[in-house]
Amino acid sequence: MKLTNANIKFWLSRCIGFLLMVTGLNVFAGNLTASVDRDALGLEETFTLVLRYDEQINTTPDYELLQKDFDILNTQSGTQMSIINGSMEASTEWKIALAPKRIGKLLIPSFNIDGAVSDAIEITVEGRSRKPKDGDNNVSVEMETSTDAAYVQQQIIVTLRLYTTVGLSGIDLQPLQVKDALVVQLDEKQYQTKINNRPGAVVETRYAIFPQQSGELIIPSMLYQVSVSSGSRDIWDRFYGNNQNNLLRLRTDEQRINVLAAPAAATGSNWMPAKSLELSEHWSTDINSLKVGEPVTRTITLKADGLTAGQISPLEVSNADGITFYKDQAQTDDQKSPNGVVGTRTETIAIVPTKEGTFTLPQTEVRWWNTHSQMMETAYLNAVTLKVGGGTVNQQAPTSTATTNVDESISEEPTNTSVNIDSTNNTPQIQRVEKVPVWLYVTNIISLLIAVFFAFKFLQQLRLKESGRRSRNDNVQVHQETETNAWSNVKRQLADKSLTGLRRGIIDWAKIYWRAPDINGLQAVAERAKHIELTDELHKLDEAIFGNQNAVPDLDKLLQILANLRRDKQQRTDEDESLKPLYPY
Repeated sequence: MKLTNANIKFWLSRCIGFLLMVTGLNVFAGNLTASVDRDALGLEETFTLVLRYDEQINTTPDYELLQKDFDILNTQSGTQMSIINGSMEASTEWKIALAPKRIGKLLIPSFNIDGAVSDAIEITVEGRSRKPKDGDNNVSVEMETSTDAAYVQQQIIVTLRLYTTVGLSGIDLQPLQVKDALVVQLDEKQYQTKINNRPGAVVETRYAIFPQQSGELIIPSMLYQVSVSSGSRDIWDRFYGNNQNNLLRLRTDEQRINVLAAPAAATGSNWMPAKSLELSEHWSTDINSLKVGEPVTRTITLKADGLTAGQISPLEVSNADGITFYKDQAQTDDQKSPNGVVGTRTETIAIVPTKEGTFTLPQTEVRWWNTHSQMMETAYLNAVTLKVGGGTVNQQAPTSTATTNVDESISEEPTNTSVNIDSTNNTPQIQRVEKVPVWLYVTNIISLLIAVFFAFKFLQQLRLKESGRRSRNDNVQVHQETETNAWSNVKRQLADKSLTGLRRGIIDWAKIYWRAPDINGLQAVAERAKHIELTDELHKLDEAIFGNQNAVPDLDKLLQILANLRRDKQQRTDEDESLKPLYPY
């Protein structure tokens, strides 16, 4: 076979692809993370493990090692898609409901999916599960605080729990508001337990509270409104519906916290009470080879466990002779977890050396109050030495020796006259050209910069319009694909005759169909649809699951109504697309 350039390129690409497949499969592996909704529980309680892979993949994790210490009660998986800055991102998520098999420190093992490995997680299992104070009632509530005394600005965790041994068709909790305090809701979760040797469920809601002044802080009583299903049978999940049978109003006890003023050791410093505080920095380039006039960026990050980003004090920038500092607006971020808030403040400083030499930036210090040791501590960054060399200077060398020998008084006077000297003097001919004024150079440069600026803005607007158009098209396509998948799930659940699965499938489909993530029950679906027959069938479906066992919904009729609803909306969308304006701009 004759080797041509095309053949060589073909076989070379094949060889490279084979080598990448054999030796570099893990190079493109996605990121796999594992998390739990709580890491301390009783032996008779359950919890949820969430595995998240940041790419779309069709596989199932290996649960063999997990089953050594835990019983797997339920597994769910799904794919999430989003569009960020015009690019589509997908992730796959698995939710596993687990129950511990024994008491002690148990380990959730690492998982390996397509070369990506998650971290192991330690779980603490205690002998006894949490019990309600009033164990005689089928439904009871309580409030718990992480401490009875705290300093101003210190984080206090408030936990609300609802215990039930009967089926609930609705739970309504008023928002928590505390005078003279900042309130941040952390999370809400449900898990199974046993109450008086009966299967039960717990709905737990957590808040982080930051008192703003010293004195007595009053956390008011919280009101629950609970609808008990008429069937009164045991369930594990929290249900939202419109069943008002046996409506209960339950209140928690009021809690009082003694809030202390900042201690004397903190006088004169920025008061930041936290569990821990980390200080780190990053430079945009090597600080040992800087040039005069060339900027370098210093990024300093403060991360505080137990404070919001708004509570972290700004850094002070010290002045230094020979260096100019330009401080950018700080970036803030709050990460919430069941254990509280972790605030992050990132400050960016542009540093421009104005002369050569070696300069030392002083040590950066941040004083904070450790809520564990009850002492003032200091986080610091070491002093930094900057070595600045000379900038690039363009100097034009003389073009001839004759020019350098001209009398200074002549060279200072610009002229356009040629001076001819007798050839017998052996002196070369000298010609002077009038200098161009400096202001003309400046004017041309400014004009050029203005032209470049407007050209850049024009191209930027074109790119924004094109990006917006592509993003809208991508959004429509992703929404259609997601809605189609959700609708297929509804039909699959109906074919399996799974009423609970059908209910969940209809709710998930409705959230995508109406772009309404606040839909949490079939009643909300009926209110969106405004369809009398659909409302009746959805009500029958709820009754068949949670209430009246004799209620039998017409599943074929329900599917037909929903299908007609989809078809009518698609027809309206097609008509709108066909009637686009003649002049879109």
